[in-house]
Amino acid sequence: MSRTFGTTNPQETKMELAHRTLARRAAAESFVLLRNEHRTLPLAPGRIALYGIGVRRTVKGGLGSGSVSERYSVTIEQGLVHAGFTVTTTRWLNDFDHTYEKAYQAWHDMVEGKVAGLTDPTKIIPLAHSYVFPYPTSRPVTEEDIEESDTDTCLYVLTRQAGEGLDRKPEKGDFYLTDAEEQDIALLARRYPKFILAVNVGGLVDFSFLDAIPGIDAIVLFVQGGEEGGNALADVLTGKRNFSGHLADTIPLSYADVPSARTFSDLDGDDQNDTYHEGIYVGYRYYDTFGKSVRFPFGFGLSYTTFSESCTGFSQIGDEVTVRVRVKNTGAVSGRQVIQLYLLLPQTEFRSETKRLAAFDKTKDLAPEEEEERKLSFRLSDAAVYDEARSAFVLQRGTYVLCLGEDSRHLTPAAAFFLREHHIVLQCRSCCAPTGKIEELCPPKTSPLSLPEDIPLLPIREEEIPARTVRYEEPTVKESRADKAFLDSLTDKELVRLVIGGNLMQADPGSFEITGAGGKTPTCFAKKGLQNLCFSDGPAGINIAERVYLLPGGKEAPAAVPERYQWGILAHSLDRLKDQNLPIVYREATAWPVETLLAQSWDPGLLEEIGDATGEEMEAFGISVWLAPAMNLHRNPLGGRTFEYYSEDPLISGKLAAAITRGVQRRDGKFVCLKHFACNNGENNRNGISENVSERALRELYLKGFAIAVREGQPGTLMTSYNMLNHTYTANRHDLVCDILRCEWGYEGLVMTDWSSTNEKAADPAACMLAQNDLIMPGTPFDRSALEKAVTEGRLKRAQILPCALRLLHLVEQGLPALDAAGEEAEAGDGRKA
Repeated sequence: MSRTFGTTNPQETKMELAHRTLARRAAAESFVLLRNEHRTLPLAPGRIALYGIGVRRTVKGGLGSGSVSERYSVTIEQGLVHAGFTVTTTRWLNDFDHTYEKAYQAWHDMVEGKVAGLTDPTKIIPLAHSYVFPYPTSRPVTEEDIEESDTDTCLYVLTRQAGEGLDRKPEKGDFYLTDAEEQDIALLARRYPKFILAVNVGGLVDFSFLDAIPGIDAIVLFVQGGEEGGNALADVLTGKRNFSGHLADTIPLSYADVPSARTFSDLDGDDQNDTYHEGIYVGYRYYDTFGKSVRFPFGFGLSYTTFSESCTGFSQIGDEVTVRVRVKNTGAVSGRQVIQLYLLLPQTEFRSETKRLAAFDKTKDLAPEEEEERKLSFRLSDAAVYDEARSAFVLQRGTYVLCLGEDSRHLTPAAAFFLREHHIVLQCRSCCAPTGKIEELCPPKTSPLSLPEDIPLLPIREEEIPARTVRYEEPTVKESRADKAFLDSLTDKELVRLVIGGNLMQADPGSFEITGAGGKTPTCFAKKGLQNLCFSDGPAGINIAERVYLLPGGKEAPAAVPERYQWGILAHSLDRLKDQNLPIVYREATAWPVETLLAQSWDPGLLEEIGDATGEEMEAFGISVWLAPAMNLHRNPLGGRTFEYYSEDPLISGKLAAAITRGVQRRDGKFVCLKHFACNNGENNRNGISENVSERALRELYLKGFAIAVREGQPGTLMTSYNMLNHTYTANRHDLVCDILRCEWGYEGLVMTDWSSTNEKAADPAACMLAQNDLIMPGTPFDRSALEKAVTEGRLKRAQILPCALRLLHLVEQGLPALDAAGEEAEAGDGRKA
């Protein structure tokens, strides 16, 4: 392809400005107000004291492949200044800047020493990223600082950073506050009449300090707000927008209360195995079932207004239950309300969690006294439990109570459904079972449900609920005459190259290149008429080089090395191009709020908007596959990539992933890639650890979100994970990729490996083909050699590669026309495009 995607005009495009507005709204509608005593918020713009690392170094997103090099990012200080506030603690902030810069330089020099002598970028970057910069301790806040600030209002920003490749630690300065942070917060809370705490962390911190420190009037869970986070925070602090976010995770009283606290990752000294002894009891499923007190329950969130909710009708048609809910704004300001529906589950044959989120929705912005009625639907079969003895999903006999919830702890029964006999909804076969028995938590006995007399008890017509028996067989892939002719023209060695990603280190002749793209389909078949597609990392936005030089002959090179890659010889790798007066193409992508924050919106419509906007950027920048959304569950708050994932709950994860998928794939030839399939719930030794989990917990929790996203979003691609699942690599598990994904869920799209998850010490490339894991990424000489050897030795037959090759062809065939159309538009455009 000879055309270039992007714009030669350095000014902000209409697309950028529109997406910036959406990013700001998305963050504002996702922040959670955890506390607001004495109506401290909203604030009128005026004098404000700001302290904490995140005031000027607000973390917009986590570290790793999901980072985005956006044009600009608004800090919390900048956002408040934009809103009309006067910051009165400039001296303290300047002093911290000096401390920070000195500590960062020392750390930077240390990392440079570690990568010195290395020349391979694939070695330099992961090694450099394995060293996370520990934020320095600021100088203590003094009485002089407080007096000098001359205001009654203070905001402290508590900040942490984490990322790919390394889990967090239960230590001071990471999950726990440092002594200095606690001392500063205690002093500030005592001395300022209005003290607000903003938590700028891509997951959680230990909130035990709230028990010891009085005077913290308001708490905002900021998470990581993307490029517009600072402006969005100012919007909700001033009441320009109302808070409408709700927790998508339970906040426990202490880390010790997390059921996997002692054994998560390598905390028990074993970095080869992480065994899920908690079983299905994760998040609110654990805390609420076992009667554990929590600091803030799942689904909790405050607003500047109040609402009333009532159920106005129910219906069951087949497997689907529809509930009508009327919401009224009973307060004095406008706002949006999250509607939460829970099912209380019977405990007749199988012990289960006491409740399960069944459906959710979000109202429009309601004016005071305004009402809205919404319809929420859910499938009864999604309330089934997995019976390992029968290898089946079973609806238990007994009473199911439908409740409206302010959160998972404050429920109002609205209706009850009664099932006379157990009903198998899906007959499966055992897949991905553990190699030995896993001792799991056993919940306490519960008393029979006592139903209020005024709620209806409706019979479940089990004969109307579909019951399916899965047929397990090797899926067939449609083959056109053109497909057959192309594949028949390939030698076995060429066929092997068709199921390996394109060379990331250098461009093959005739290949289509987008600088900074995280991956490509095979690039060596241009002479045979098969052009390649380019992939971008995610999920916080499009992760490519934001500015590139146009070189003679139509090639391109980065105009600057992104800061996160400025290590060793890479830091000066582009110096030779700076003085050549080369034309520059701009590809400025949006840094969206991280998935953990977006999940707090509880708003599939918002996620679909963001998906559509991301698809628009993919069209503009020549990207066909976005390596997002990421869908692993928040099993433990120490997970290094928690910020990349949505929630502890699979329904929220699946529904929101499906929404963003629909948004992206609304545009022809643009696809998402659900990841990481499955149980990539930790980062330490992710290429060597086995995540050991019972089949029931696997199916009811860790696969359920993927199942929902596949069913409701129909993603074009999906990515397996680095880890082993019950001692077999996920990339090699036929029972995971073929039996569950393809046979049980009906998935027809392409499956790819995670990057370099196949190597001498990890997943086997030949076994990927046998599992129908179609594309090995990013593609290395080892992968090619291993596949060729397997074919030569007869361990892998040509016929076993062909289905994988066909799926790759289908993806490219769908993606290329969209690139051609976008290129024609760019060439005939308004002069702003290249």
